[in-house]
Amino acid sequence: MENDNKSTKVIVGVILLVLLVVLGGYTVYQNNQLNDSNTFLEEEKSNIENNLDEMVAKYDAAIAENSSLSDELKLEREDIVLLRDSVKNLKSTNYSLIRRYRNKISSLEASNQELFKQNDSLRIANNILADDLGEAKDSILVQSTQIDTLNIQNLALNEKIGIGAQLKVNTIKVATMKKRVFGDKLVETTRANRTDAMRISFVIAENELADKTQRNAKIQVINPKGGVLNIIGTATTDEGVEFDYSDETSVDYQNNDLGVVTMLELDRKTMLKGDYRVNVYIDNKLVAISGFALN
Repeated sequence: MENDNKSTKVIVGVILLVLLVVLGGYTVYQNNQLNDSNTFLEEEKSNIENNLDEMVAKYDAAIAENSSLSDELKLEREDIVLLRDSVKNLKSTNYSLIRRYRNKISSLEASNQELFKQNDSLRIANNILADDLGEAKDSILVQSTQIDTLNIQNLALNEKIGIGAQLKVNTIKVATMKKRVFGDKLVETTRANRTDAMRISFVIAENELADKTQRNAKIQVINPKGGVLNIIGTATTDEGVEFDYSDETSVDYQNNDLGVVTMLELDRKTMLKGDYRVNVYIDNKLVAISGFALN
């Protein structure tokens, strides 16, 4: 009987030992499975964070393009940043949380795909507009350069026309005259102390470029000492130079040769021997110079 009890105890002991071994092995297996599961979940969490970081970077690049969708992109980026921060702040992980975040990422990618397409379309359109604007600016620059060139050419042409339109006076003829002792008739003389008058004649030359209009002719006679004879007025040239003049007359110029004759009455007592100079001004511009001498 005692032997049977001992055998029973031995069998029970063996069974308990086997159970302990099996339980220990199962526990080790469970621990290994749990460790593998935790590692997987941590890796998934890290992958989700990386995916969200990539999405944030993608939004930053799109926002930097300053398109008309920038405000919408900024709002979407804020949502992604909040989601990424919530993932990073998880104290523990489980499969249900990981699956929920994965679904959230998929939902974000799907909902924002069209937004990025619109942004890309706008970027392409803006690039095309920028190219067109650049070509337009180049074209405007070329046209502006051409216009500047034409303006310079026109100025040069106008200057040439202006020069060409200036009136010219042919050879000036001067006749110094004296009064006869009897009567008012004048006869020519070359003696200074007998000169009572001076007849000056010249021809304004034909010029098709000049305007048909009334012209003012002024005659300046300078004696051997540099004084102006018979001063009747003072005028100013286009260059701002003042000059005294001895006589003036108004003529109707019609582009054809036009003869002009003036007569100066002089006091023979003021006449000097020597060389005299005659200057002719048309519209206050010096156009001809001549000279004569009295003895």
